[in-house]
Formats: sequence, C-alpha cells, structure tokens
Amino acid sequence: MRKRIGYSTLVVLTMSSVAGAQIGRRATRSPDPGYWVGLSYGYVDGTEISDNATNSVWRFGYTSQIRATLEKTIQSGVSIGASAGFATAPLDYDGSSGGTACATRCAAKADVTQWLATLRAGGSSGFHGMYSIEAGITQFSHFRERATGAALPPSGSSSDFTFGFGGGFGYNFSPITEAYVGEQFQFVLHPQGDNASRSAPRLMTFRVGFRMGF
Repeated sequence: MRKRIGYSTLVVLTMSSVAGAQIGRRATRSPDPGYWVGLSYGYVDGTEISDNATNSVWRFGYTSQIRATLEKTIQSGVSIGASAGFATAPLDYDGSSGGTACATRCAAKADVTQWLATLRAGGSSGFHGMYSIEAGITQFSHFRERATGAALPPSGSSSDFTFGFGGGFGYNFSPITEAYVGEQFQFVLHPQGDNASRSAPRLMTFRVGFRMGF
C-alpha cells in the first residue's frame, strides 16, 4: 500500500513539473530581417504646377508609378531606407502666359522621377497598421508633345525638394515576406514665380506593394 502511495505521489509531482514548465515557457518570435527589398505600383493623382523658369503651367493628369525600395531594420517593426520611383505622366502644357513653345494649351507628357529617404513603422507579424514619412527630390524632365514628340521647355530637369507622409495596412505571410496597401501625401516645393503665394503642388499616391527580407 505504501509503495502504491509513493509511486502515485512521484507521478503527480512529475506531471506537475512538466505542466509548470510548459505554462512558464513563452512562444519565441523570429526577429525581423536585417534588410528589406521591395517593389510597388502606385496610382498618382493629378496636380497643377506653375513653372517660373519657362513661364508655363503644367496640368498633370493621373498616372502610374513603379517604385523600388531598400530598407534597413533598426528595431522590431521599424525600418529606414531609400526609394526610387519612375513614371511618365500625361499633362496639358500651357505656354500662353509668355512661353514660345506650345503658345496655346497642348497635350504633352513628361518623366517624373523621385529619390526619397523613408522611415516606416508598424507591426511585423500578421495583419497590422503601417505609417511612413519620407523626404527627398522629385525631378520633372523630358517634356515633349504627345502627338509629335517635339521637345518642350525646360531642356533640362527640374529637381524639387519633396516631403510627405502616409499610412495603410500590411500583412506578413512569414517573418520575411510582407504585402501592403497604403496612401502617400506629398508636397513638392517647385519655384512658381509670381504664383508663389499659391499652395505648394501636392501629389497623392495610392500604392500596393510587396517586400522581402534578407
């Protein structure tokens, strides 16, 4: 009888020890990758810019932008990096205020390139919110008539300081893969001459993207 009681006590103590170890153990979480590379597609809303150098007005329509990113993780869910965005945007080019080319409004297009430093914050697992701020340069270049391809002023590129912020949602399929959707709002500080009292041109971009860690 005493042996049975002793064996029973030993079994109970052993099971209690194992259960306590399981309860006290916390699930480990994989750390964020050191770096991220990404690619996204953006829908860019139109904007109007008065250009002091050519004395013309650029009325941009909506367009699409391809954007590549490289980011470094600085803490869980937070990364800093750089992005490069490329678009060819349609516009109405109005040189009627004094420009020699396109003296009346004409259909044109121009290349719009962005080089921006970025800071992204949000969750790093499952479904999560996402926030970002960015600053850098927007370049407008290669203005030409849409029908003939004839060059329009300016002959070079205009590089304008740009800053903005954004937000959206992301989902991590694994510790190193994330898809996201969001919207960015940017101010482009372009020299506008006599129209400098107007608000700075603004770009609104709806973006869908994917990034992978390594």
